[in-house]
Amino acid sequence: MKKLLYTLASMMFATLCFVSCGETEDENTVNGFEYVDLGLPSGTKWASSNVGAKKPESTGSYFAWGEVTESNYTELECDAYNLSPADLSKNGITINSKLAPDYDAATHNMGTGWSTPTTTQFEELVAKCTWLWQENPKGYKVVGSNGNSIFLPVTGYITDEGSLSYPNEGYYWSSQVEANSLQQALGFGINSTDYKVRSFYRDRGRCVRAVTK
Repeated sequence: MKKLLYTLASMMFATLCFVSCGETEDENTVNGFEYVDLGLPSGTKWASSNVGAKKPESTGSYFAWGEVTESNYTELECDAYNLSPADLSKNGITINSKLAPDYDAATHNMGTGWSTPTTTQFEELVAKCTWLWQENPKGYKVVGSNGNSIFLPVTGYITDEGSLSYPNEGYYWSSQVEANSLQQALGFGINSTDYKVRSFYRDRGRCVRAVTK
């Protein structure tokens, strides 16, 4: 009888612990980083803030393409610069023309489950959401079909001189290399009149907005 009571008490304690842990764990996070469900057909969830940012309107960290820490944004410091798509794959920087996890700033800084978006994921964001330009702070409120939204702030980009260029525009990396290019990768650009996939030089510092499934 005593053994039975002990077993029942243990089961009740385990259940209480499970429920308690579930209550304290935010269901809209992965590795402690918040995501927003925009009701996208692909099931892609977008991070609420840029990599390295503590709030949606902050720019966060700047990365050269294929780098996972901030740098001086020079050609010599960018391992992916002056490499063909074939050489990027050969050196393990890309897998199927996308950044490998070890070279993905989102995965490195936010953990497994997060990644830098593909161009397809950016294009879905354009096609399936409403984009509303805001002046204070500057950037786009991106509203999904379910009413949820994220904010993409203007970021500018950092040159090898350490200066911020085009501070009233936003520059975000995708995980994909530009085909037939030694120096460029694909990203996403925003300004007050436009938002689209663009090509950028890999050695410049740009921001990353991570995605998860």
